[in-house]
Amino acid sequence: MVDGLPADTVPLSDRGGAYGHGLFETLLLHNRSIPLWQQHSRRLVADAQVLGIKVSPTRLQTNLDAFLGGLSGDQLRDGIIKIIVTAGSGGRGYASPVDMTPRIICQYFELPANVRQQRREGITLTSCHYRLPINPALAGIKHLNRLDQVMARAEWVDEFDDGIMFSTEGLAVETTRANLFLKGADGWITPVLDKAGVRGVMRALLLDELFASCGLAVRQTTLTREQVAEANELFVCSAVRGVVPVIAAIECGALAIGDDTRVLQTALHKHCDSFPC
Repeated sequence: MVDGLPADTVPLSDRGGAYGHGLFETLLLHNRSIPLWQQHSRRLVADAQVLGIKVSPTRLQTNLDAFLGGLSGDQLRDGIIKIIVTAGSGGRGYASPVDMTPRIICQYFELPANVRQQRREGITLTSCHYRLPINPALAGIKHLNRLDQVMARAEWVDEFDDGIMFSTEGLAVETTRANLFLKGADGWITPVLDKAGVRGVMRALLLDELFASCGLAVRQTTLTREQVAEANELFVCSAVRGVVPVIAAIECGALAIGDDTRVLQTALHKHCDSFPC
């Protein structure tokens, strides 16, 4: 749907397509509900303002409700919904329209068949050669300019499940599609995302609630390649896949699925049963 109406096209004048002027959220749909929707909605509204786009939570909810109303029973059981908010249509040139009318696009995708298996058995990671540029002004935002991830993901076919992305400063930031948590000699850490990367809602839930509920300490800091190589436990997380253990990475070799990772998976499942262990 586009702006609450069935559609399979977007105008050529849309600033999202022309300039990447917009942002998006990827939502898990499970048994007719969307876990963490309020967090997704708040992030969309707040980050859109950074891009000069004003969209209300009410309008987001209305569009989502209309879209869910058009799905079938099987689709409502499991799936992925992508919500894109663009700056709407504008003329040629970079200047934003004086009277901007944001456009809301909703799409449905099937849930990958291997999601639950990966939660149980873990995934493997490569290290991407492509480097994330430093951009504090846009750091944290899931904006439409995903060429960095496209370039990095082109480095392998299917021999790995995902890849760690390092910044031009040589620091680990995230993977191509998820946030990164690592347990080293000094405990649990996750990359601070003040210069690059996406502040995912699952990452926020882990930092704000789940680690503390499990009696585990975690801190946000810079993460070097050497620290990745010395990891004792490693997992990635996203709002679709939940907490996914890493069982092998180019930087550190084979890894066992650690007790802390399993504890955090259980805590997530208790918090929201849409993420079975």
